[in-house]
Amino acid sequence: MNTDPPLILASQSPRRAQLLREAGFVFEQRSPPFADPDQPPGHLGGHEAEDYARSLAIQKAESLARDIDGPATILAADTICVDEAGALVGKPRDREHARAMLRSFVGCDHRVLSGVALLRVGSNSETATESFADTAVVTFGAVASEQLEAYLATEDWRGKAGGYNLFDRQAAGWPITVVGDPTTVVGLPMDRLVPMLASSLHSGG
Repeated sequence: MNTDPPLILASQSPRRAQLLREAGFVFEQRSPPFADPDQPPGHLGGHEAEDYARSLAIQKAESLARDIDGPATILAADTICVDEAGALVGKPRDREHARAMLRSFVGCDHRVLSGVALLRVGSNSETATESFADTAVVTFGAVASEQLEAYLATEDWRGKAGGYNLFDRQAAGWPITVVGDPTTVVGLPMDRLVPMLASSLHSGG
């Protein structure tokens, strides 16, 4: 779906880009000036956690909008995990942190929240923003220590909320199931996003 004004994904994530591309959208990618913190605040309630993820997505979109010259539609997202004890989990600092994160998930449920912001910049720099947050529940079955250590050695955990990518780990044979939209876990909730984005682009922003 070609768009005029252009659609800009405020992220360099290859996973988000792949989801958009597979849904048929044409877009460009740019890094937003706003960098979300790797480590979110400790504990937040259900709605507070969703609001936090949504606010990070909005801040990303707004930071990029300041650098946009002319009309555009900016799509931004942010993903966090919430462990069984209710603590927010961001991106691993190092390998040991990634190991601790993943071990805490094994045999338990955790929630993954992806906040999304869609910001339309007009010809006179006026803006309009839509946003939402979507939640999925992820269950890890037993993951052998050898599997975990082999994964940690790849460094693929870097830059990922919770230290993993759902589709990659499922393809590797890890016993992971999801209640909700799997793309929410990957970082862009396509079930909710596609109709909203299609409607926004169809209306010309």
